[in-house]
Amino acid sequence: MIRKSDTLLITLLLFFGVLIFPASADDSVQLSQESNNSENSEVSNVDFDYYTYFFGLYSQGNNVITRYGKLPVLETEDQNERWDFTLEELSNEIKDTVVSKYMYPNGEVMTCGANAKGYFVILFKYGNVNESLINEIYTLIDDSAKEMGIQDIPVEFGYGTYRQEITLNSEQGIYHWFGESTENLSESDIYTLEEVMKEKPTTPVQKIVAAYGKIPLLKDQNEIITWAEKLSAIAGSTQNKINPYMKKGQVITYGRELTRLEVGINETLPSKEKDTIVKEIYEIIYKEARKQNVTGVPVIFDEGIFINDVESADLGVVEETANLSASEEKNASLLNKLNNNNNNNNNNNNNNSDNGSSSNENESSKNNSTPGFGLLGSWACLYGGWRLRNK
Repeated sequence: MIRKSDTLLITLLLFFGVLIFPASADDSVQLSQESNNSENSEVSNVDFDYYTYFFGLYSQGNNVITRYGKLPVLETEDQNERWDFTLEELSNEIKDTVVSKYMYPNGEVMTCGANAKGYFVILFKYGNVNESLINEIYTLIDDSAKEMGIQDIPVEFGYGTYRQEITLNSEQGIYHWFGESTENLSESDIYTLEEVMKEKPTTPVQKIVAAYGKIPLLKDQNEIITWAEKLSAIAGSTQNKINPYMKKGQVITYGRELTRLEVGINETLPSKEKDTIVKEIYEIIYKEARKQNVTGVPVIFDEGIFINDVESADLGVVEETANLSASEEKNASLLNKLNNNNNNNNNNNNNNSDNGSSSNENESSKNNSTPGFGLLGSWACLYGGWRLRNK
């Protein structure tokens, strides 16, 4: 006969067994519950410099799905450099197979790279990604790594954020927006897309001061545009409170990129003053974002050069402007592409004229009420900064 104490023990064991081994009817891949880009909560997906890309498209905000393998112990700068070189060498070994079988337009993979923690990185477009696909790709990477003498290769899988137009034939003016259907593309066009995906994407050069907030998972082009419009509204509502910092020459630029707000801090300021300004400005932006139902608003603070010397309006200004705009070089070219897209207005995002205007703001990186880091935006900012400084 079973005693009451035995019955209680069995009940508890069954209860904890359900907790430890839950049944699941959903095989879809869910986001990792860890911090976005690292096992440390200090790392934010707002800081794009955390990633280095070997081939594919440039992502503007990553969300981790899962991680496999084991990180090596890297204690010195030399060890880190050699490991980075090894990961890039590994990417070259698997590139042809990944591009032809798993990568856009033939599959779900968009980018191959590495992160600062030491993980090899595979980024997908949001959609048909499941555990079976991830396991298959990891096996490919792991097998190639073993041939190089690497066991338990550490790989991070995630979703990237993309809004990009790909040139298929510049002479004939044929372009393909990422996200559009590829059904009507010729074999030649598909081949061109594959070759583009083999290339190393251009990475902006920035001097990051601080990164706050989090870029949410944006599942399609419409969500990206809607998010960018929210950021534009926040930037517009806070502009008057940021202007005093610009008049003092403490802030060089303020505006919106595709997925985050950007504040350019005068690089000549003392570190303590920079820290104070960063905290004050993020508090301003954060409070306004909460009013507009946006939590954890993503803001990147980077360094720029303030110029208020009339004599530098010749070649010197051009050189300084070029340096200032380096962090947003990609957005200057994307602006032109979006202008072309607005004229065509035929991509599969089904954007109306309002959305087209927003996407134009998207790729130019800043809304038209705030100065930007693109070449034209930099000129306007430099001139405006000089005028404000000399009033």
